[in-house]
Amino acid sequence: MPVRRTIEQIISPRIFSCPPDTCVVEAARLMREAACGSLLVIDNTRAVGIWTESDALRLNFADPATFSLCVRDVMSWPVKTISVETSFNDAAVLFKRQGVRHYLVVDDQGGYRGILSQSDIVLNQGAEFFLKLKHLDTILDPDHRPVQVTADVPLHEAIQRMREQQSEALLIRYPDDEFGILTQRDVVRLLADRVTHLAVGAVASHPIISVPKQTSLYYARKLLAEKHIRHLGVLDRGELVGVISFSDILTSIEHEYVNELQYALRERDEALQISRQNLRMADKVFESTLEGIMITDANGVIESVNPAFTRITGYRKSEAVGRNARLLSSGKQPLEFYRHLWSSLRDNGFWQGELWNRCKNGTLFHEYLTITGIKDETGQYSHFAGIFTDITQRKIAEERLHFLANHDPLTGLPNRTLFMERLLLATQRAQRETRKIGLMFIDLDRFKYINDTMGHAAGDKLLTVIAERLKSSLRDSDTVARLGGDEFTVILESVADVQHVAKVAKKLVSKLNGIVKIEQQEVFVTASIGIAIYPEDGEAPETLLMNADTAMYRAKERGKNNFQFFTSDMNTSTMERMRLENSLHAALARGELLLHYQPKLKLADESLFGYEALIRWNHPQMGMVSPAQFIPIAEDSSLIVPIGDWVLHTACSQARIWLDQGRLPGRMAVNISHRQLKLSNLVESVHSALNQSGLPAECLELEITESMAMDTTQETLDTLVRLREMGVHLTIDDFGTGYSSLSYLRKLPIDGLKIDRSFVAGLEQEPGDAAITRAIISLANSLNLAVTAEGIEEPYQLNFLREQGCPFGQGYWYCRPMEVAKLDDWLSAKSL
Repeated sequence: MPVRRTIEQIISPRIFSCPPDTCVVEAARLMREAACGSLLVIDNTRAVGIWTESDALRLNFADPATFSLCVRDVMSWPVKTISVETSFNDAAVLFKRQGVRHYLVVDDQGGYRGILSQSDIVLNQGAEFFLKLKHLDTILDPDHRPVQVTADVPLHEAIQRMREQQSEALLIRYPDDEFGILTQRDVVRLLADRVTHLAVGAVASHPIISVPKQTSLYYARKLLAEKHIRHLGVLDRGELVGVISFSDILTSIEHEYVNELQYALRERDEALQISRQNLRMADKVFESTLEGIMITDANGVIESVNPAFTRITGYRKSEAVGRNARLLSSGKQPLEFYRHLWSSLRDNGFWQGELWNRCKNGTLFHEYLTITGIKDETGQYSHFAGIFTDITQRKIAEERLHFLANHDPLTGLPNRTLFMERLLLATQRAQRETRKIGLMFIDLDRFKYINDTMGHAAGDKLLTVIAERLKSSLRDSDTVARLGGDEFTVILESVADVQHVAKVAKKLVSKLNGIVKIEQQEVFVTASIGIAIYPEDGEAPETLLMNADTAMYRAKERGKNNFQFFTSDMNTSTMERMRLENSLHAALARGELLLHYQPKLKLADESLFGYEALIRWNHPQMGMVSPAQFIPIAEDSSLIVPIGDWVLHTACSQARIWLDQGRLPGRMAVNISHRQLKLSNLVESVHSALNQSGLPAECLELEITESMAMDTTQETLDTLVRLREMGVHLTIDDFGTGYSSLSYLRKLPIDGLKIDRSFVAGLEQEPGDAAITRAIISLANSLNLAVTAEGIEEPYQLNFLREQGCPFGQGYWYCRPMEVAKLDDWLSAKSL
């Protein structure tokens, strides 16, 4: 039987007392020092009264004679007593009925055992669950506002107000609209110090400790105990709307609740006493809990189930009782699993874990199950209580989170984390089996450009298509992963020889090469692949990945759309590229960049027409670095935007000088990269260059590549239109090397075409180049576009272009690109 809880468990045997003739001031000091709320008045070992904080409130602080009174004059009597055997709940009811805050606890012989306060009951009631459910706003009386006075009211008037209102506390409003509180305990403290002449605001506790009205009674009780106070302010949207005390909390623990709890406990104890075979449980918990509960005998035959069992499994009580618990078996756990479960129950009377079970309709569910054994009077397990929760959705969510943590959310492929784990396992297996591994690093060519021009949504669509092509081209045993951006990796295990890896790489290059239709637009895609072989190219996963990445960059350097195996010399090339990139970041600030200019002439009479600005890099250690080396690095690192802006401003400034000297009859041509066109404020940059240099807009020519012209979005097209409206001349560079749509070309806001040097170089030897050149000149004439041939180096080329009516040209036949000083000399010599 459970131990009956009585007040003896919580009272302190120490009783604070004083004789009847004790001065009230001295009695107040005793109460303050003892931090208690009452003094028992003892006369010859007999309790003749009790002096409490409430009694102190009845004193007239305005009368000086008050401080000379003895306790016998103001104490409460007779003393109310309570038996030490009184239960918690009965004591709570007595406090509520009698309206007192202190009882003298006595034993059967009338001996004094201690003082029981209202606070003791509230702090030890044990109704935590009930208190957690109820909030402060449920016990506040909206019609009973707390008594309050302003801070300037004299102390004796404030105490008189508390006495008249029979209030345990008084709210003090300060000029800043904040509140303090004067309690009965404060009155005792003031009495002990004989304080009478001050305003109440000077002695009140300030500010009052307050909590929101949604605070639970449990937390409020906890805060009162921790702060050693008896009152809390209650806030509603920051406004003080009431005050609650220990007595309010005690009152809220309804008598009905206490009776109901006691009745349920008695029913439970009686049921255990009548038959130990009945499981010890509260009927309400059994019926209302969300967890399924199943009670079986020692052999696993079901004797009882609760409504949650039916809700989860679909079996009604009448269908389950009498049958073995195996009716829920899913068949997914092996026999060894159940042997271990029953062994644990018989040995320890307890088992806990996860398993799959089957509902009545055949669907499986994942459950978290706890089984506890219940012993009979002989000490043997006679029953087992199983409590389970359906965690199917939680497991699905966990699996989803695990998947997201290890997979790319866009393509569903393994991400870098899972890829590195699999690569490590693959190398460990290969080491044990003395096998090779092929690691491929795949990077899409021009993906950044596609992503920038068509938008991220189109880029994402392209990546999903590429992921599907990769998966469909490989074995299930191979791993395809996306590391990020447009970077994919492939792990080929159990490689017999390198030729097999080359065969797969060739297949992937072919599979990824082609047209992809995205949002009604066709995009031509290629990929570059780098390959590293385990163990020749590295035994650590990180080394293999780095070397495959290096080989991929070599594939890009060799024209893209191919694959390359890693070789040791590639690391040297990679380091060189890194050093070059690091130097390029500082080249502009250090003044290492410069422009060379190549004249553009009218072919008919070889007179000067304009210039093309060409960037050069004079590295302090490496000397002149070829644009073919550093321009791709600038493109990849986005340095091309500030570099391009510098080229534009520098070229416009020089063009203005030549214009003033009469050496610029036509235009200064500047090459624009696709990043400048897409990512920078190109129109503003051109406008700034023209304004700062004073160069007229019609003297500036911007050259864009054919692929840029064809791959434009509406935003880019608007940029070209604005530039042309400014008066800037727009030309398509390297025309004929891309995949122009003639109908689209006709709609572009362009003024000219440049024939690529590769066609000019083949005019004499390649009939096809000559035919293309004729077609470009004819097309330009029909569209009223100015056409310029670049790369003229031979007399035959010049004569051919003149015969076909090409108006402009440039090349080594006339002049190499030169710095300004040398070009000025050339111009001077030409004018002679």
